[in-house]
Amino acid sequence: MKNSFRIPVLLILLVINLSCSKEKTEPGYEYMPDMVYSQAYEAYSESTLTKDGGAMMMAPKGSIPRGYKPFLYGDTDAERERAAKELVDQRPSSPARIARGKYLYENACLVCHGVTGQGDGPLTKKYPEPPAFNGRALRDYTDGNLYYSIVKGFGDMPSHAAQLDDSDRWDVILYINELKKME
Repeated sequence: MKNSFRIPVLLILLVINLSCSKEKTEPGYEYMPDMVYSQAYEAYSESTLTKDGGAMMMAPKGSIPRGYKPFLYGDTDAERERAAKELVDQRPSSPARIARGKYLYENACLVCHGVTGQGDGPLTKKYPEPPAFNGRALRDYTDGNLYYSIVKGFGDMPSHAAQLDDSDRWDVILYINELKKME
């Protein structure tokens, strides 16, 4: 019984000992070297692997780019109301996020909404004034309403989805909520 136990243990120790290398720069045995050293193609070069002969391929239908968060709300009033109820910032508020929101607000929103959010930005001389954040029209807007308006636009305000990513939108909304508190 003792010998039958010793042989497998010695074999395992032998395999472990042979698989290790004292040389730090040597990676050891490569299981699938064709995957480690795959053939790379230049973006617009020819390839025999695709039907059209090009190296670049279209993404599969329904795929989502890395870092992109799809916006699952339509353009109707019902969708706006649904977004107002469902969209909530998952991250806790912090002074750093509010400061970031202020920076983004000054770069993307101030030209129309003004320094204090009263709708008196420099562009309002040529375009209709947006309502004040703490005014009657926007006072009761939820964070979801504001998020929806940033993504889809509202009234004369165009969409800012391309300028602000998901986390930036929530940071701007935190700063807008600070502006709402001002009288």
